[in-house]
Amino acid sequence: MAPAQTITGPPDFVGVGTQRSGTTWWFETLLGHPQIRPPKGKRKEQHFFDRFCAQELSEADIAAYHARFPRKPGQIAGEWTPRYMHDFWTPRLIARAAPGAKLLIMFRDPIERFRSGVPHRLGRTPDARMEAVTADAIERGKYATQLARVLACHDAEKILILQYEKCVADPAAQYRRTLTFLGVDPDHVHEGFLTRRGTTQAAKKTPLWDDLMDALRATLEPEVAALAELTPEVDVALWPNFSHLAAADALSA
Repeated sequence: MAPAQTITGPPDFVGVGTQRSGTTWWFETLLGHPQIRPPKGKRKEQHFFDRFCAQELSEADIAAYHARFPRKPGQIAGEWTPRYMHDFWTPRLIARAAPGAKLLIMFRDPIERFRSGVPHRLGRTPDARMEAVTADAIERGKYATQLARVLACHDAEKILILQYEKCVADPAAQYRRTLTFLGVDPDHVHEGFLTRRGTTQAAKKTPLWDDLMDALRATLEPEVAALAELTPEVDVALWPNFSHLAAADALSA
């Protein structure tokens, strides 16, 4: 019998957010499924759309993007670039280049994401100005603004919202939920949930002083409250820095 032919085409799924929220761990977990394939070269983050803030996306560019996703019949392929949701121009370009793709988004307590994102960025670009790194880290935590941009271009039923804290607490259930959403066999058992979850920045985290914590909460609290209204999948009670919002909602119910 001849081997199954490899095909290419638009990705079946694209992870679009968010940085330092367990996306590497979750993507590698998905790749343990026999029906799920990575992009050509096996690089999780393609960053394909980054440059199209400075140049127009052409049909030739779209064809080149499609060529990055080889798979055999019965398999699906995709990528996960966490900054796609952060970049305002990208959600509508994904809708053009991969209109049938399902989108994956992983959210994490935005202050914990901030505490992980700053040392991660400084470790990669040690000459970066601290104020620029901090400002970028804050913008990446404005989840409601970013999700609203995605929803403006993509149907809600094509978007799966995951919460890092839920995935850590019950990975098997969230894995099954993800597989069901992607349309592959949900009964596949993943054996690696006890392994390390991506690259940790725990050793580089330092306590945040009161003034900075107060400023972070004041800046991000409206975003967290708006996110809770946009999507019921996010349980704010699991975010210690914002659990008071869940308590307030319970009292007003």
